[in-house]
Amino acid sequence: MFSEELFRRSLSLSRVAQPIPPLMSNRAVPVPVLDEAALTARTEQWFAEYEQKIAFYAEHGFDIAWTLDWAKKYWWSWQERDMSHNHELYAADLRYKDVTTLGATIVGIDDFVTYNMAFFDAIPDWRYDPIPGQSYLDITPEGTVRMVVRYQGTGHLVGPLRLHPYDETAIAIPGNGAFLQCTAVDRYTFGPDQLMTEGETLYDMIDALQLTGMLPGPSTRAFRWLMRGAVVANQARTKLGLFDGDRFGALPR
Repeated sequence: MFSEELFRRSLSLSRVAQPIPPLMSNRAVPVPVLDEAALTARTEQWFAEYEQKIAFYAEHGFDIAWTLDWAKKYWWSWQERDMSHNHELYAADLRYKDVTTLGATIVGIDDFVTYNMAFFDAIPDWRYDPIPGQSYLDITPEGTVRMVVRYQGTGHLVGPLRLHPYDETAIAIPGNGAFLQCTAVDRYTFGPDQLMTEGETLYDMIDALQLTGMLPGPSTRAFRWLMRGAVVANQARTKLGLFDGDRFGALPR
């Protein structure tokens, strides 16, 4: 049974393998890296701020206290890789999209878990931490609750990151052992039974690949030549009429 004690215990655990660099340097401006103590402190702050948000909504006649319980259980389940409470978190017909689905929609809890586990297979020390002051709640006139959360993901890309459909046939981003700390945005929609019915994860794939060193940094000559090459390729495709979706949309496997 999930409890506050389990949540607090998970908060105290160290997850990210060493070494952790002080800076993410493959950017236009070097970005300072947050260590695990700082990440945990920010997560604790996020949950404390969310309790204040719940109290504010209650003062205005909206009872959303259940969303805090949901958020703790959701965060804990992925930090612990424990899927035993999925039926308390997601609708059976959950629909979800991610950058790695390449436009496809994940349908159902089992496929949602498979998608998430693809990240943990590639980044076994992955942790994600919501960023204080960067979550947003919306309640429609019909009573539908929707949430947007910006968070920070941290870990080492040691294995191949499979894209949709996340099986042995899938295209994969190779693992190179690089440390990665980047931001993403999740959005969730909840049904009347307080389960997530629909969601999406959005992030900058080019940024992530540059952070791992698989793409050259934005201020390098190599990146400029890469972008110029893309322009030339697009011009050639336009002349040849290759932007028709049926002729150009599919990638070979």
